[in-house]
Amino acid sequence: MKDYVIVGLSIVFFVLVCLSDAVFESFVFGEKPFWDSVIFNVSWHAVFLRSVVTASFLVFGLIVSRALRQRRAAERALEERSVRLAESNSLLQQEISERKQLEKALIKSREAAEEASRAKSEFLANMSHEIRTPINGIMGMTELALNTELTLEQHEYLDAIRISADSLLKLINDILDFSKIEAGKLELIDVEFNLRDVLADTMTMLAVQAHKKNLELAYSFPPEIVGAVVGDPGRLRQILVNLIGNAIKFTERGEIVVSIESQFETPTETTFHFAVTDTGIGIAAEKRERIFHAFEQADGSTSRKYGGTGLGLAISSRFCQMMGGKIWVESELGKGSTFHFTVRFSRASDRPEQPISEELGSLRDLAVLVVDDNATNRRILEQILVYWGMRPTAVDSGQAALEAMQKACEEGALFPLMLTDCMMPEMDGFELVERVNADPKLAATAIVMLTSAGERGDAARCLKLGIAAYLLKPVKQSELLFTISKVLQEPAEGQERPGLITRHSIRESKRKLYILLAEDNAVNQKVAVKMLERMGHTVIVAQNGVEALDLLERQDVDLILMDIQMPDMDGLEATRTVREREKMSDSHVPIIALTAYAMKQDEERCLEAGMDGYISKPINAQELYETIEQVMRGRETAPYHVSFPRPTAPVLDKSAVLDRVGGDVELLREVVVLFLNDYPKLLSDIRAASQHNEPERLEEAAHTLKGAVSNFAAEAAVQCALRLEQMGRMRDLSRAPQAIMQLEMELQRVKDELLVLDKELEP
Repeated sequence: MKDYVIVGLSIVFFVLVCLSDAVFESFVFGEKPFWDSVIFNVSWHAVFLRSVVTASFLVFGLIVSRALRQRRAAERALEERSVRLAESNSLLQQEISERKQLEKALIKSREAAEEASRAKSEFLANMSHEIRTPINGIMGMTELALNTELTLEQHEYLDAIRISADSLLKLINDILDFSKIEAGKLELIDVEFNLRDVLADTMTMLAVQAHKKNLELAYSFPPEIVGAVVGDPGRLRQILVNLIGNAIKFTERGEIVVSIESQFETPTETTFHFAVTDTGIGIAAEKRERIFHAFEQADGSTSRKYGGTGLGLAISSRFCQMMGGKIWVESELGKGSTFHFTVRFSRASDRPEQPISEELGSLRDLAVLVVDDNATNRRILEQILVYWGMRPTAVDSGQAALEAMQKACEEGALFPLMLTDCMMPEMDGFELVERVNADPKLAATAIVMLTSAGERGDAARCLKLGIAAYLLKPVKQSELLFTISKVLQEPAEGQERPGLITRHSIRESKRKLYILLAEDNAVNQKVAVKMLERMGHTVIVAQNGVEALDLLERQDVDLILMDIQMPDMDGLEATRTVREREKMSDSHVPIIALTAYAMKQDEERCLEAGMDGYISKPINAQELYETIEQVMRGRETAPYHVSFPRPTAPVLDKSAVLDRVGGDVELLREVVVLFLNDYPKLLSDIRAASQHNEPERLEEAAHTLKGAVSNFAAEAAVQCALRLEQMGRMRDLSRAPQAIMQLEMELQRVKDELLVLDKELEP
């Protein structure tokens, strides 16, 4: 309604109100004529009231009119909005339809990409297998040949082949890893491992390269750091190999030192900070970031001088990121470099790593003289010895060592042990030992020689000079502690001191295994068998999975090395069958996969099938040794590690022994002396029978020894002898070497107890 209409109606309303009284007076009450009432009854008071009523009507009308107009405007806006929403819905439906078509196209593209990626992965796996198989033969046979009698020229030729094969293998590994990273197929595994062992084994593996360049290679692993973690040890080792290998490559003189520290800890995780420091050529500031990019090197000319693809650092950088860390470098041209990287690992179970035995309590407060011209080596050795509770005195030269020993002698406190470097200026380690031996007051000190570069004839020279142990740097802490305990350990009565302790003798002191090798390739068979036999193990060979299962039906083994790709029955199927059989016997034989494939999914398939470890071909002797050690850890019975737990069961029953001789002490002493004199001959016959494969002789000697030792109620020794007797009776001596080792250990325990008993029975 228009506003002027409302105003007009209001005027009409006002007039009507004014006339209302006149109407009532003239027509209703009849008091006055109508016009008289109109004229004479109008008052200001009435006009005012009528005006207020009229104004109220006017305002109300205007408000109602405005409200009606706003409502019509809102209705028109709503109608327009509805039209626009309808148009938008139509456009949205069209867009949804287009997006669905696009999603279908993307799904098809993704499936095509995944198929291409699978094809690429299969191609890489097949290429890896095809390339690694012949390389395994080349590298394995070359390594075996290098351990034979060769002329200098032949040795040089074979060494060149080995170096070329190593370079080719590293190139293949880098390309495969980079391809997997780019394809997003590279994943990390989570297994429990010992960080200390991984670092020590990696340093040992690279020590030869450093020693060839006369470089000092050392590592610092603070003893207080807990090494038991969960993560990917293979990728960590790959980072270390890249960084340490580069340090050796670009360093002509000086040292390479690897250090580790615990940077950040939570109840479930620990972040470790590694640093690899060298005294090499250094890196210019503007080129430090480039080296972590693929196919980049600080100087293009270095690729011609030093070799390399430029992929190692890029791959290491990606590994660090995947393990929750980062990598960076501090360097200055001509003054060396320090490569830092951090990685995060989960904490392993709370079981102790490796307790130090009570026997080693005698080493506490032991005075040790450390002689090394390299300050880093001295500091590291001091740190380790102090943690073990010893009191090291460190000097930097042979002359200083002689002065320290003379001073200690004058004070009446000789050094029971000296750890000395071999290669020192002015007076090397051998000359120092000669000077020590020349002084009778100093000659009682046990000497452990540490060297960065072992040379032919060093072992013979050590034996001539009476040196107790000869170890190559960097020395694993477990090996050093084992060596110190053996050097200072007094031999039992009637026994001679052990010969020169070396890394090889330490390794040979480990348990010898009876191993089944399932491998169809003749060259690979020979390489693996020779490597295993060199480690002291006994090996039987199966050509395929069917033969392996048949052999396992007839005899027990300690370990199986299983090739994956074999005719008739492959390694995966054979492993599944073994695991199914074991469910009935509640046993578990460790199985390590051998494969020329190197893809992540292949390792996963091996583990899913029930395998305990994984070695990719070509087989490296060090990797084979480390993997076997890792898989067999906790299953060994022979003493190697620094703990020497005493058996809980008694070696012999003294009361039963006295009962058997009717309490006759003199008779018992005669029987003890007779046994101690006779059993070495019987044991020697048993060894000879095993070596010459004479089962009848073995049966007879073992039977006689069993009867002799049974007089002392020594049940463990009796069972060992009985086992050998049964082997001879069954004409199967395949496991005799392991049984003989166990028998020797038990007989030594019996001998020790009998000597104690004999003293107790003395009148």
